Amino acid sequence: MSKTNSRTEDLDDISMTAQELHILSELDSRQYGFLLLNQPENAKKKALVQKAVKYLQLMVVQAKKQQKVQNENEPNNCQTKKISIDPKTWVKLGHFHLLLEDYRKALSAYQMFYKTQAENHWQDTTFLYGLGLVYFHFNAFQW
Repeated sequence: MSKTNSRTEDLDDISMTAQELHILSELDSRQYGFLLLNQPENAKKKALVQKAVKYLQLMVVQAKKQQKVQNENEPNNCQTKKISIDPKTWVKLGHFHLLLEDYRKALSAYQMFYKTQAENHWQDTTFLYGLGLVYFHFNAFQW
């Protein structure tokens, strides 16, 4: 079985109920320090967040592969449709990594959001708070 088929099957295996999606939609950087996912009573939420992270990462990889294939098929065409990832995906991924206390990946996701929303990033307060928490973790106090 090839890796492509494996990843497609992984995406099919990750299905979420409406209740799970609702729980995930309410999670952001503001719960950092209050929602301790390493506590035994939060084991189900931690598993749900890990499942969401896996899904979002697979979606990002798939979008990048589609873009690469599209660029290879039409290298000289200037009107190639660019496949874009919604910037809010990067913020949500950053929030999930922050809640899982995976600061390096949180920083990477927040920086991807910053890169895609360079002019409007300051309007997303949860992004700024999450990014500030990550910077604080790394003792990087300068913007």
